[in-house]
Amino acid sequence: MAGISIFVFLVAIVIAVWIARDLSRPLRQIVSFTQAVASGDYRNQLPQQTQIVEVNELVNVTNELSRQLSKNQALRERLSSDIAHELRTPLTTIQGSLEAMIDGIWPIDEARLVSLNDEVIRLTHLINNIENIASIEHREDKLIKVDTDLSKLIQQVLNNFQSNLEEKRITLDYQTEKIIVAIDPNKINQVITNLLSNAIKFTQTKGKIIIKLKRVADNVVLTIEDNGSGIAEKDVPHVFDHFYMADPARNRQQGGQGIGLAIVKAIVVAHGGSVSVDSELGVGTIFTVKLPLNN
Repeated sequence: MAGISIFVFLVAIVIAVWIARDLSRPLRQIVSFTQAVASGDYRNQLPQQTQIVEVNELVNVTNELSRQLSKNQALRERLSSDIAHELRTPLTTIQGSLEAMIDGIWPIDEARLVSLNDEVIRLTHLINNIENIASIEHREDKLIKVDTDLSKLIQQVLNNFQSNLEEKRITLDYQTEKIIVAIDPNKINQVITNLLSNAIKFTQTKGKIIIKLKRVADNVVLTIEDNGSGIAEKDVPHVFDHFYMADPARNRQQGGQGIGLAIVKAIVVAHGGSVSVDSELGVGTIFTVKLPLNN
């Protein structure tokens, strides 16, 4: 009897050692991997070859964390580069103009001073937009939600653009119904303003813009459609990226900075909604905003 007990005990020890070894090896790999990630190395991924479900789950989570950190790092690097580029353009213009005036190459006249002031205003506007989108995306800018008649809010924005529509003789087709939804009216006003401004900017004279507001299941859906220049297929997936401009020269000529649609997406996502775009070059563009009714 004692011999059997000793045998069972020895078998148990062997099994325990085997399990411990099988468990400790991937855990050591995970520790080593997370230390590399903590130091900023996101290049590698952990192998998923263990026989232990819980360890595999830990491996999956750790790999996903590494992928997300890698994406965030790439985004930060791209944003830093984009911001530097966007700031450099007006600063270079201002510096060059001031140096020309100081050296006596250009006269100090009203027209040049007005031009310099315009560049300063553009620079200030850009910095404000960068701060705006950063605060929204990091949820530092709290939403102040109130029950709002969305159709009335759209009409208020339309009133602000009346002269722009008349100047380009754009036909407006406005199809809406009264829908009350809990939103931050100031933020959603900015969404509608940015989308309508884009539609007017890229719609030719005597063009047409269609605005629709309706309930669809548990959502309120706003679409703004134009028959303007449209967006190339290769550019469509990037229109909501920070500082992305399909035609940079044309956008800057019309006052664009490539950040308006990024602000739109940040605000809509903060409301628990979504925004998408369908476009065809030379045909037109449709932006669709969905907001939950039970927000």
